[in-house]
Amino acid sequence: MELDYQEIGRNVRRYRLSKGLKQKQLAELIQVSDQHISHIENAHTQVSLPTLIAIANALQTDCNSLLGTTLTGAKQSILQQRLLDTMADMDMKKVELMVQFCSMLSEFDLQE
Repeated sequence: MELDYQEIGRNVRRYRLSKGLKQKQLAELIQVSDQHISHIENAHTQVSLPTLIAIANALQTDCNSLLGTTLTGAKQSILQQRLLDTMADMDMKKVELMVQFCSMLSEFDLQE
């Protein structure tokens, strides 16, 4: 899985602006230079995990919010594997019912 540093940067900027902070103010809160914040927001550097955590804490959010959809593929793979693991213990009749259920479920528009 590869992280989307442009998306991370956009999310950092969006959360920073929603808190009414300038880059310099965020930089002071997490003890980095304002140029470093600029580089993160513009995807000119790869943000480290400790810095991402510090930014999330300063912006009163979590790292997942800053990572955005970069984790969507990994989460989907995990959920698919959980479904396969669950079905592995079922007899064929239950698997057939599960397939029918999934087919019916896919026809509904579920809001998250």
